[in-house]
Amino acid sequence: MCHVLLGLPFLALPLFWLLPLELAAPAYAAAALIALAIYAYAVKAMRMPRVNGAEGMLGETGRVVRVGEREATLFFHGELWSADVEGELPAAGDAARIVGVSGLRLRIRSCGRPTCDWNAGS
Repeated sequence: MCHVLLGLPFLALPLFWLLPLELAAPAYAAAALIALAIYAYAVKAMRMPRVNGAEGMLGETGRVVRVGEREATLFFHGELWSADVEGELPAAGDAARIVGVSGLRLRIRSCGRPTCDWNAGS
Protein backbone atom coordinates (compact mmCIF):
# COMPACT_ATOMS: atom_id res chain seq x y z
CA MET A 1 0.00 0.00 0.00
CA CYS A 2 2.77 2.47 0.85
CA HIS A 3 4.39 2.01 -2.56
CA VAL A 4 1.14 3.06 -4.20
CA LEU A 5 1.09 6.22 -2.07
CA LEU A 6 4.71 7.01 -2.89
CA GLY A 7 3.98 6.58 -6.61
CA LEU A 8 0.94 8.83 -6.40
CA PRO A 9 2.34 11.58 -8.69
CA PHE A 10 2.91 9.01 -11.46
CA LEU A 11 -0.49 7.41 -10.95
CA ALA A 12 -2.15 10.83 -11.15
CA LEU A 13 -0.68 11.67 -14.57
CA PRO A 14 -3.62 10.14 -16.50
CA LEU A 15 -5.79 12.87 -15.00
CA PHE A 16 -4.42 15.16 -17.71
CA TRP A 17 -5.75 12.79 -20.41
CA LEU A 18 -9.13 12.23 -18.80
CA LEU A 19 -10.05 15.67 -17.43
CA PRO A 20 -9.83 19.22 -18.71
CA LEU A 21 -6.72 21.13 -17.63
CA GLU A 22 -8.72 23.32 -15.19
CA LEU A 23 -9.69 20.21 -13.19
CA ALA A 24 -6.64 18.03 -13.75
CA ALA A 25 -4.03 20.57 -12.58
CA PRO A 26 -5.49 21.12 -9.06
CA ALA A 27 -6.13 17.39 -8.63
CA TYR A 28 -2.56 16.61 -9.66
CA ALA A 29 -1.22 19.32 -7.33
CA ALA A 30 -3.16 17.78 -4.42
CA ALA A 31 -1.75 14.33 -5.25
CA ALA A 32 1.78 15.76 -5.43
CA LEU A 33 1.37 17.53 -2.04
CA ILE A 34 0.12 14.32 -0.42
CA ALA A 35 3.11 12.43 -1.83
CA LEU A 36 5.54 15.13 -0.61
CA ALA A 37 4.05 14.92 2.90
CA ILE A 38 4.53 11.14 2.86
CA TYR A 39 8.12 11.55 1.63
CA ALA A 40 8.84 14.05 4.45
CA TYR A 41 7.52 11.67 7.12
CA ALA A 42 9.51 8.78 5.65
CA VAL A 43 12.78 10.76 5.66
CA LYS A 44 12.10 11.94 9.23
CA ALA A 45 11.51 8.34 10.35
CA MET A 46 14.72 7.13 8.65
CA ARG A 47 16.82 9.80 10.40
CA MET A 48 15.50 9.09 13.91
CA PRO A 49 18.00 7.41 16.23
CA ARG A 50 17.40 3.85 17.32
CA VAL A 51 15.48 3.65 20.56
CA ASN A 52 15.29 -0.10 20.98
CA GLY A 53 17.73 -2.96 21.07
CA ALA A 54 21.42 -2.72 21.80
CA GLU A 55 21.92 0.48 19.79
CA GLY A 56 19.31 2.25 21.92
CA MET A 57 21.17 1.39 25.13
CA LEU A 58 24.51 2.91 24.14
CA GLY A 59 25.28 6.12 26.01
CA GLU A 60 22.50 5.60 28.57
CA THR A 61 23.23 5.47 32.29
CA GLY A 62 22.22 3.08 35.03
CA ARG A 63 22.88 2.56 38.73
CA VAL A 64 25.49 0.04 39.90
CA VAL A 65 23.97 -2.44 42.34
CA ARG A 66 26.83 -4.91 42.94
CA VAL A 67 30.52 -4.82 42.12
CA GLY A 68 32.77 -7.84 41.56
CA GLU A 69 36.38 -8.12 40.46
CA ARG A 70 36.01 -6.67 36.92
CA GLU A 71 32.26 -7.04 36.61
CA ALA A 72 29.20 -5.38 38.05
CA THR A 73 25.44 -5.63 38.14
CA LEU A 74 23.72 -2.59 36.66
CA PHE A 75 20.12 -1.52 37.28
CA PHE A 76 18.93 -0.04 33.98
CA HIS A 77 15.32 0.69 32.95
CA GLY A 78 13.88 -1.53 35.66
CA GLU A 79 16.11 -4.53 34.87
CA LEU A 80 19.31 -5.97 36.34
CA TRP A 81 22.09 -6.45 33.78
CA SER A 82 25.45 -8.17 34.09
CA ALA A 83 28.22 -5.86 32.97
CA ASP A 84 31.95 -5.89 32.36
CA VAL A 85 33.66 -2.78 33.74
CA GLU A 86 36.03 -0.71 31.59
CA GLY A 87 38.35 1.65 33.45
CA GLU A 88 38.08 2.20 37.20
CA LEU A 89 35.70 0.09 39.28
CA PRO A 90 32.55 1.88 40.39
CA ALA A 91 31.18 1.71 43.90
CA ALA A 92 27.71 0.33 44.60
CA GLY A 93 25.22 3.16 44.14
CA ASP A 94 27.32 5.04 41.57
CA ALA A 95 26.06 5.76 38.08
CA ALA A 96 27.69 4.12 35.08
CA ARG A 97 27.41 4.78 31.36
CA ILE A 98 26.81 1.92 28.92
CA VAL A 99 29.57 1.97 26.30
CA GLY A 100 28.97 -1.38 24.60
CA VAL A 101 26.83 -4.47 24.41
CA SER A 102 28.03 -8.00 23.68
CA GLY A 103 25.26 -10.55 23.74
CA LEU A 104 23.42 -10.14 27.02
CA ARG A 105 26.35 -8.48 28.81
CA LEU A 106 26.91 -4.77 28.93
CA ARG A 107 30.23 -2.95 28.93
CA ILE A 108 30.10 0.01 31.29
CA ARG A 109 32.34 2.86 32.35
CA SER A 110 32.01 4.39 35.81
CA CYS A 111 31.05 8.03 36.23
CA GLY A 112 32.61 8.01 39.72
CA ARG A 113 29.60 9.71 41.33
CA PRO A 114 25.87 9.16 41.88
CA THR A 115 24.94 10.82 38.57
CA CYS A 116 26.62 11.01 35.16
CA ASP A 117 27.19 14.49 33.78
CA TRP A 118 27.39 14.41 29.96
CA ASN A 119 29.66 17.46 29.94
CA ALA A 120 32.16 15.98 32.39
CA GLY A 121 33.75 13.83 29.64
CA SER A 122 33.93 10.63 31.70
